Amino acid sequence: MADLFMDTLDIWLMILGITLITAAYGVFMNFVRRPRIATDGSRVETMERTQGVAVCLNVNKCLSLFFIGVGIYAMATGLWATMTWPLPGPYNLVFSDAWPIFGLVTLMLGLAMYVGVDLRYLALPIALFSIPVIVYGVDILVHGLTTEPLFASAMYILLGLAMLISPGAMLPRNNAGKYVGVLVMVLLILSGILAFFIGISATFEHTLIWSKWAPWYGMSG
Repeated sequence: MADLFMDTLDIWLMILGITLITAAYGVFMNFVRRPRIATDGSRVETMERTQGVAVCLNVNKCLSLFFIGVGIYAMATGLWATMTWPLPGPYNLVFSDAWPIFGLVTLMLGLAMYVGVDLRYLALPIALFSIPVIVYGVDILVHGLTTEPLFASAMYILLGLAMLISPGAMLPRNNAGKYVGVLVMVLLILSGILAFFIGISATFEHTLIWSKWAPWYGMSG
């Protein structure tokens, strides 16, 4: 199963990069560029028609489907990896066990956005979930795990810091919140870029390693 997992790990990292950059966009729309509010306190019209096509203006409603989908995928594949531990011992701790946690947080965020819950209520759990993320990042650096321990560690720590300070963007209703929101965006984007870099690099490395491998039942042709 290790060969199957290695390919899965590559795409996990690229999906992580896609999700983090998308999350940065969500932070921008919600906490940096605040949504317009109607005079009665409710959100403005969420749908309009442009040249006969319905356009969704409620960014959270639209992005929620993406986060729910990624969350379900990460939970399912992460639980499989947690139960099978297909990697060498310590790598399962920092990757196999961390991936379903990412899925849980992503699914929780997606469901909250779909039902229209005020995201400020998620500030505390998101901040607390940063603790294992930062711990894993430090652990990768201390033990020199992966072929790029500095980049892998930075990816985890930057993401953890973004989660840790996210309440500062969610809770205040003033300019300070916007500044924290910008910082959260930067941390998410940097972590996402590192995830892409590590995932793409691993794809080419693993393709070369497994280029001559064949399943036990052989290959046709």
